[in-house]
Amino acid sequence: MRRELEVAIEAALAAGREISRIYREGFDVRQKGDEGPVTTADLRADALIEKILRAAFPEDAQLSEERPDDLARLECSRLWLVDPLDGTQQFVDRIGEFAVMIGLAVEGRSVLGVVHMPEEGLTLGAAEGAGAFVIEPSGRRRRLSLEPWHGGAGRPALAVSRSHFGHRTQQVLSSLGSDRVLRSGSVGRKACLVALGQADAYFSLGRRSSHWDACAPEIIVREAGGVFIQADGRPFRYNLEHVRNREGIVASRRGLEPLIVEAAAGARGSSPDPAGRKP
Repeated sequence: MRRELEVAIEAALAAGREISRIYREGFDVRQKGDEGPVTTADLRADALIEKILRAAFPEDAQLSEERPDDLARLECSRLWLVDPLDGTQQFVDRIGEFAVMIGLAVEGRSVLGVVHMPEEGLTLGAAEGAGAFVIEPSGRRRRLSLEPWHGGAGRPALAVSRSHFGHRTQQVLSSLGSDRVLRSGSVGRKACLVALGQADAYFSLGRRSSHWDACAPEIIVREAGGVFIQADGRPFRYNLEHVRNREGIVASRRGLEPLIVEAAAGARGSSPDPAGRKP
């Protein structure tokens, strides 16, 4: 997977440069029905990624948030899952919490991922069996390794959505007894806070994220030594006909995830969070 990883990094960095340019020069915004905003940056970044991946791996299928879903992908064992600008609302609001995400699923499993955060100058990547790493703004590549969660470590630091923080989210936080809350945009960025050791877990009980939001960060968290599962405790499977993450997301240090899954199960019987475009 070495070539795939380097091509994915190349594509993510190229998309990030274009996003940063547009972020500074200005952009158009329109609404995708009830799916939230889409900008010039989303579309141009997606076009760059598609071109680079297609040139390197012409036989592979692609699934992107910004393109129509070609179900012919179901006949292909290798699927690239792309979110060219994860955290579009934060991009529009000029908060800076957004990321480029490129993942590769083989036979339905996440095996490679890159998450690039242009405004922070950080790029996280991983391939199955090869570990996870971060490329820092200086260019230094550092291996990521998460210690398991120990109950005596105090209250966990939990990453949650900046824009979709509802009753069920608060109920899980209360169940876990945590007041150390990191609110952020971008699914990928929140999962990367876990991989970097800056948060002990990220969870979302929302049902509006999709497979392109999960594939890249999943392998990064897993290869760093953590856990990335659905909020009902089941593993993720990709390249299915339906691509919504209907059961939510949990990314955490190993050993903390059972507590979050249990708390999430308790919260499911309470009032739902307001409908959100992304967790």
